[in-house]
Amino acid sequence: MTSALYRGSLLHARRDDHARRTFRYPLYVASLDLDELPALDRRLHLFSLDRPNLFSFYARDYTTHVATRVITNLRVCGYTFNPVSFFLDYDARGEVCSAIAEVNNTYGGRHCYALGPEQRVDATVPTFRVTREFFVSPFLHGPASYDFIFDAPLDAPAIDISMCVHQHGHQIFFARLAGERHVLSDRTLAAAALRYPLMTAQVIGLIHYEALKLRFAGVPFRRPGPDHRPIDDVART
Repeated sequence: MTSALYRGSLLHARRDDHARRTFRYPLYVASLDLDELPALDRRLHLFSLDRPNLFSFYARDYTTHVATRVITNLRVCGYTFNPVSFFLDYDARGEVCSAIAEVNNTYGGRHCYALGPEQRVDATVPTFRVTREFFVSPFLHGPASYDFIFDAPLDAPAIDISMCVHQHGHQIFFARLAGERHVLSDRTLAAAALRYPLMTAQVIGLIHYEALKLRFAGVPFRRPGPDHRPIDDVART
C-alpha cells in the first residue's frame, strides 16, 4: 500500500492594506492512491469507502476522480470540510507534472483549477499559476492570481505544498502545508484521532474564528453572489 498520512502543520500569512495576520495549527492529511481505496476499505477497521466509519472517504465529496494521488481531509465521524484537495499526477521521475486543485468555500461553492503544462511557470520546482476565478474569502476581493508550489515527490518522506496569492504585483497571502509521512494503518488512524480529535470540525471552526477576528478588525466583508465569482475590490471603511 502506498497511501499514507502526513502529519504536520498549516501556516496562513496575510499582508496587505487591510490586514496583517499570521497563524499556524497542527493537522494531518491523507495521501490516497485512488486505486487502493477498495483494498483500504477491506484491510482497515477504522477506514471505510463510501460508508460511515471513524474515518471515511466518499467519492461524492469530490468532482475530480482521476489522478495518481489525492491529498485531502478524510471524513471524521461522518463530517469533513476541505478548503482545497489536490489531485496529483507524476512524471517518470516521481515529480508532480500536473494537478487539479479542487477548492471549496464555506458558502457551498466548489471550483477546480487545472494545473498543467500551460500553467507551469517554473521548470525546476513544480509551480503553477492561475487567475483567481472563484470566491473563497469574504475578506479578500479584487483581481488576483494564485501560485501553487508542489514539493511533493511521489511517496516522499515529507511534503511541502504552498499557495501564494498575488494582487497588483504583490504577494498578499501565503499558505503552506508541510508534513511527514506515516504509514496508513489502523494504528496511525487511531493516533491521529487521539492527537487531533474531530480535526475536520476544527478546520471549519478555525476558519470562522479567524473570520470573526477580521470582522472585528474592520476588514471589508462581502458575501458571494449565486455564481461564486470573485467580486471587485472593496475599500476599508
